[in-house]
Amino acid sequence: MGQRMVKRQVNEGLVLYTQKNYEDAIKKWKTAIHKMKDKHLKFTTLGYIASACRDRGRNRDYLVYSVQQIDIAHELDDNVLRSQAYLNLARANEILADYFKAVSYSRSSLQHACSNDRIHGYAYLAMADAYIGICNFSKTLECLDKALSISRDHDDYVMEIQVLSTMGKVFLALKDFPKALKYQEKALQLAISNAKFSTEDNINTATKFVRLTKLKLATPYRLLGEYDTATKCVEEAMSAASAIGDRPIQAKCLVVLGDIQRSKDNAETACKKYQAALPMLQDMGDRYGYTLAMLCLAKALIKLEGQQHMAVEVVSTALSIAQTIGNKLMQARCYLLSEMIYLSENRLDDAKKACESSYQLFKEMDLYCICNQLIGSHPDTLQILPCTHIFHERCIIPLLQKWTIETQNCPKCKKGLIYNRSYVAFCCD
Repeated sequence: MGQRMVKRQVNEGLVLYTQKNYEDAIKKWKTAIHKMKDKHLKFTTLGYIASACRDRGRNRDYLVYSVQQIDIAHELDDNVLRSQAYLNLARANEILADYFKAVSYSRSSLQHACSNDRIHGYAYLAMADAYIGICNFSKTLECLDKALSISRDHDDYVMEIQVLSTMGKVFLALKDFPKALKYQEKALQLAISNAKFSTEDNINTATKFVRLTKLKLATPYRLLGEYDTATKCVEEAMSAASAIGDRPIQAKCLVVLGDIQRSKDNAETACKKYQAALPMLQDMGDRYGYTLAMLCLAKALIKLEGQQHMAVEVVSTALSIAQTIGNKLMQARCYLLSEMIYLSENRLDDAKKACESSYQLFKEMDLYCICNQLIGSHPDTLQILPCTHIFHERCIIPLLQKWTIETQNCPKCKKGLIYNRSYVAFCCD
């Protein structure tokens, strides 16, 4: 096959992908790559295949093609290509819940990127997602702060959408549901606006973030009791995802639909939704999503008569995976659910041990406020200071109001607030 034909096949693959013929596009690129001599073109084509695999939920393949990219970057001794390949490796490992590897590869991407390159922002985003996975929320916020600043310097709306959405994820994890909703609403508004003005080249990416942010809106709506609005959001996301075979979003939609049914006390229907999602998540290698779905399934099983033993087994499996991936918040919630089951069975010693285990994990995550109460164990209004430390709003605001502006310091790190500026702390105020 001549190299001119190879380049033509790559371009034909791009056209097919734009036309939503995803599988045909991947086949074109795979055929072309075997005869490709130009290393730079091969690197770029591997990037196309890797991204396509990620969008189709083939996360292990995404990692494989990212590894092939870094091999070419080293062979060419090209730092720009290294930065791009390390970013793909970081993203792939984050999706597969290898969070420490994701942080390491994100740092490598930053190390090899050119100064003032927007790839810095995407590396900080990948690092932020990984830090959420290991529940280091202060580090997450530091990375998001840098990413948001870069997104605004470069007018990169896709990056800003992801920062806002991830901020919503932080507040959701820590149970400040109104703030989670606020960030996701802002992300959706920006995603819709960005999609309206997208070109043919980037319309697929733009529409992906519209359906993804609609999906993410559903959970805070549900937790605030707005079940009809939550259902509308997730059904719109599911419809758009099903039309193009977006398996990652389809699986997550099933979980959220199960959550809505569980909140409405339709536990049997909820179980069916979770059971439909679980094999999809497992096949995609989404260990975080799988663990979350298992935990939700256990909550639904508890509500069904005669399913208590099954619920215990499901929680045990979820806890094991949460420990493997290092997600302490998920572990803590497994223990809290176990405590509830043990109390219902009058197993008081086991309940006490589960409770103590959960509290220890909250301590390790530094999720204690200055009032000595937990952050993230119960719904509460939170406040991020410019130094990115998190407090209950009811605790920190009265404390700061007692001091003059010049003496306002963070109770944890002692940094003066007047001399610090945080984009993420103020972008939705």
